[in-house]
Amino acid sequence: MLPFFRACLWSSLVLIWPLRAAPPPAPPGFTWVRHEAFSDEFDGDRLDLAKWHDHHPYWEGRAPAKFIPRSVSVRDGMLRIRNSVLRPAEATGKFTLAGGAVVSRSAAAHYGYYETRMKASSVAMSSTFWLANQPVAVPGGTAKQEIDINEAMGVSKSFPKWRTAMHANTHYFFNPAGDEKKDQSRPGQHAITPAADEAFHTYGAWWVDANTVHYYCDDAFVFTLHPDTTYSPTPFDRPMYLNLVTETYAWEKPPTAADLADDAKNTTYYDWVRAYTLTAKPEARANLP
Repeated sequence: MLPFFRACLWSSLVLIWPLRAAPPPAPPGFTWVRHEAFSDEFDGDRLDLAKWHDHHPYWEGRAPAKFIPRSVSVRDGMLRIRNSVLRPAEATGKFTLAGGAVVSRSAAAHYGYYETRMKASSVAMSSTFWLANQPVAVPGGTAKQEIDINEAMGVSKSFPKWRTAMHANTHYFFNPAGDEKKDQSRPGQHAITPAADEAFHTYGAWWVDANTVHYYCDDAFVFTLHPDTTYSPTPFDRPMYLNLVTETYAWEKPPTAADLADDAKNTTYYDWVRAYTLTAKPEARANLP
């Protein structure tokens, strides 16, 4: 190939496939530092159990899908969560299907940038990337927070357009003593193409502070969410766990056994997950009081 045409081809590929492997530009005086507790390239042949749980440590899953460690594997540079029908020894009462969860062992994910490159499965189960914490006592009850960076579904029988959008949300769950839990949510979405189960996309969130989350898709800023302040003026001020999960939803008809047996449909792929925190540059630190 002639050098001129090779250069043109390379330029075209750069335009089509963004090569940025870093978070958005840092504010003046700051730099991004990779946070290893929440980052993984998945280049080995098994999940790093020193960094991740291969199940959810405080949630067994939403029926009919239960989080099962065998659903999780690492191969060919990818984390894979394969959905299936539960084996007889695994099925208990309301649970008949196997989902999967990979959850950080550290609960110290706080303000910073969190991003994954992923491809959803093609069954009626979610493919997700989110942050959450455990309930703590607050005046009048208990509360917990959740930042959904992306909830994808490659096939939805109830809402077919789910496969062509990035779905994000900020949840402040308040549980008053003796009353039903209140979910104060502020959602957002962004159209994507190709569909979530047809191609890999990058989904990211810059958790700026207790009241601000910027969202990114395929290396571009798409929207900002401000969590609800009904029950707290600073609703997102506590650190969280990082979660990569496939689950069933109460509002969606579960996948069929035939779909779950099809390896071309049943797996969510995560190429990598990366986290960064802002750190003042040396020259900026020198000027601090």
